[in-house]
Amino acid sequence: MTSSPAAGPSVWKLLSRAAALWVGSVLFIVGSVLATIGVQEARKEQTYHKQGLTIDATALDKTIERAQRGENSRTRYVVTYRFTTAEGETVEGSADVPVEEWEQVETGHQFPVTYLPDAPASNRPQGEGEWIAVYVFLAIGGVFTVLGGGLAFNDLRTIVRTLRVSRHGLPTEGTIVSVGPTGTSINRVRQWRIRYQYRDHLGRTQEGNSHLLSPEEGSSWNEGDTGPVRFDRQRPEMSVWVGRD
Repeated sequence: MTSSPAAGPSVWKLLSRAAALWVGSVLFIVGSVLATIGVQEARKEQTYHKQGLTIDATALDKTIERAQRGENSRTRYVVTYRFTTAEGETVEGSADVPVEEWEQVETGHQFPVTYLPDAPASNRPQGEGEWIAVYVFLAIGGVFTVLGGGLAFNDLRTIVRTLRVSRHGLPTEGTIVSVGPTGTSINRVRQWRIRYQYRDHLGRTQEGNSHLLSPEEGSSWNEGDTGPVRFDRQRPEMSVWVGRD
């Protein structure tokens, strides 16, 4: 075995090239937001189901908001209405309704709406639930959260393990088996990786892969070159290519 090699890749280098960590973190955040919206909408639907009161409202107006690029993604059929609560409060509201229902509503005529007695401003035409949206938000949010959390956790665990082994692992010399570009790009720059072999403290041949390298760093090595490696004493198959850092 050789003398102790250099300290190995820095925290910043590992983090800056941890594509899965950043992608996973974004997916986890987006998924958490969507799942939270889904839970809030589900609670809202439960509140309407348990506490909602149905009353006749008078249709005041009917409008069509045409789909426009950059504004409305779809044509909206809107009904504006007014109703009086059981407590005598007059409330005005408006809602998007399916085109079939919009065509049936006549201005000045009545149709049923549901409102929350503690918050009459929360109202909608009877039967207009949002359970489909709830399921969509929860499903997509759940998938993104689990997938993103798994990606981020696995990559972060790899970074922590790499730092630990690069600082406290046993030193040895590795021989490059192959070196070349990977399928991973960062800032549109294709990253490289080194595959190498080494002998552990028991004389067994092990094989490992370096962390992602810049094209400049990766192309400075050739097959057959040797460089410093550190490996875990308890798990000799776990190693870090230290390189020239």
